[in-house]
Amino acid sequence: MVVGAVMALALAAGCSSSGGSHPAAGSDGSTAAVGGPVDVGAPLPAEVESRGKLTVGVKCDYPPFGYIDESSKNAGFEIDIAHRMASYAFGDPDALTLTCVTGSNRVSFLTSKRIDLIEATMNYTPERARTIDFSTPYFASGVKLLVPKNSPITSFRQLAGKSVISTSGATASLWLTRCMKDVKQTLFTQTSQALSALNQNRGAAFAQDDTLLLDLAAKNPGLKVVGDAKADSPWGMGVRKGDTRMLAWVNGALAHMQKSDYFWSEFRKTVTDPSVQRQFATYVPRPGRGLAYPSGSTVQC
Repeated sequence: MVVGAVMALALAAGCSSSGGSHPAAGSDGSTAAVGGPVDVGAPLPAEVESRGKLTVGVKCDYPPFGYIDESSKNAGFEIDIAHRMASYAFGDPDALTLTCVTGSNRVSFLTSKRIDLIEATMNYTPERARTIDFSTPYFASGVKLLVPKNSPITSFRQLAGKSVISTSGATASLWLTRCMKDVKQTLFTQTSQALSALNQNRGAAFAQDDTLLLDLAAKNPGLKVVGDAKADSPWGMGVRKGDTRMLAWVNGALAHMQKSDYFWSEFRKTVTDPSVQRQFATYVPRPGRGLAYPSGSTVQC
């Protein structure tokens, strides 16, 4: 997967940034000069409006979705979506505070009101939906394996009895816990730590979302992605349980982006390899074609 910047390693979780400068969105979802807020069909919650900024929890070590680029700014597909939401809310794409979160702390950051919403590569699961409310989906992915090029491992079933690297709170870790009880997990909070552990042979494989692993394999020629996708499900943004006003506004903003085909156009800007674009063409909502959460458990063994 080709992206416009290189992932920063050894990133400290919990940092905050206002991000880079982005053009605002016009009323039709197109790029326009900074202007007034955009009506998305639901009012912005008064608490957020009075503050004058959105506070969004994002990944900072997860290219091409959310990472810190070489100029030390937040970048990626999800970051661009966050800026677009700030444009809708305040007419200013930089009316935004981006807070770095990890798989293990993103929900606690939300419930403790350190952030207004989570936009951090979060797969929908019924278990998570008992704690937070999910927006409509804006992307989808599944879990695969990153292994050394010379590894004989080609599938999950070959991991039995082995040590596998993953990240705390990630869907990959949840699936391994439920479906491969004889696997010993070595857990980290950051992608850079997990990648270093794999390169140091501290595990037979690194289990994580396929989109991230494809990017890591492209940047690390000694690694490859293997295995059939497990626990594949859409990603949603998370808001506090019962916060109906925030959920309605977020869903309205996402519907506005879908109608203008913003997700697909932005994904193609972030991921420029046409062959990879074709692989993920059905992973984003587009006009007249949305994504839907599964009715049952997403962690099927």
